Amino acid sequence: MKTHSHIGVDLHQRFCYLTALDASGRRLKQSQVVNEGAALRAWLKQVPGPRQVVVEASGFWPAFARAVAPEADRLVMVHPQRVKAIASARLKNDRVDSETLAHLSRADLLPEAWMANEETQQLRLLVRLRVALGRQRTRAKNQMQSVLHQEGFLKPVTDVFGKRGRAWLATLALSPMGRRTVETWLREVDHLEREIDGLTRELEAMAKLDARAKWLETVPGIGAYSAMLILSEVGEIARFGSKRALASYAGLTPSTRESAGKRSKGSIGHHGSSLLRWIMLQVAQSAAKSSPGARAYLGRMKKRKPMQVAKIALAHKLLTAVWSLLRHGVCFEEDVFARSR
Repeated sequence: MKTHSHIGVDLHQRFCYLTALDASGRRLKQSQVVNEGAALRAWLKQVPGPRQVVVEASGFWPAFARAVAPEADRLVMVHPQRVKAIASARLKNDRVDSETLAHLSRADLLPEAWMANEETQQLRLLVRLRVALGRQRTRAKNQMQSVLHQEGFLKPVTDVFGKRGRAWLATLALSPMGRRTVETWLREVDHLEREIDGLTRELEAMAKLDARAKWLETVPGIGAYSAMLILSEVGEIARFGSKRALASYAGLTPSTRESAGKRSKGSIGHHGSSLLRWIMLQVAQSAAKSSPGARAYLGRMKKRKPMQVAKIALAHKLLTAVWSLLRHGVCFEEDVFARSR
């Protein structure tokens, strides 16, 4: 099917700017539209089809995709940074950005990004809620412990939120506002614990029904929760043609600078999925305690690199194992991992 209209969209939360061009580059329509389904579909109907709609990746692209689906013959999501590399402009505004996308569409130069299906989107919402609540719990605990420091108390137990810790808290001669603050944070932690436990059980139940999660759980350091987090962030493993591509997506590959025939490597690039990078670093820390191969690899790296760099290298190595497991549908083998470079 030959596209008649190429429509670039500069998407914002409340509105978007659309530019429609035909195959020759002639402008068919251009204006700002409120970001609401009926208004967007009415705008698209005024442009002859078939229509290819192009939008940059953003946090609210799924709602936009659902809104325009009835009138868009094809929806393409693109990488913002790659678009910038292909077609940078001195003047940058909504009109220019949308027109740039339309021109790239008709020239077939779109750096396409993967669009997660509905199932993956829903899994990401669930997993990211679990992650967010876990981080809120950590903040709540830190807030309460800072109050204890202000009141001049040093905890005699490792876990002040456990049974012994709470018994100790009840005996403290806190100031009136100090006592109120401590009890408020305790209630907040208890509430978050209940929510987190419910979400964790739900993810564990999902992991039991997913063959991919079972493969991942054979990797040292990966449990049901971390397996579902990895699956939600990776999505379809087929979109990563190599181990390096997945590691790059996780931001676990060093940046490379090359000039005049000289090449040097820098720190990792903090791009891609920050959650995938975070969970793999957690997995690496756990694997170093339980896996002889991981422990030996970390030991070798520590002789040549700082501790944090060694942990990143182990996380990278474990993620390449994850790629192999998901790509080939196999379980983790300790001896194979230990022998791999």
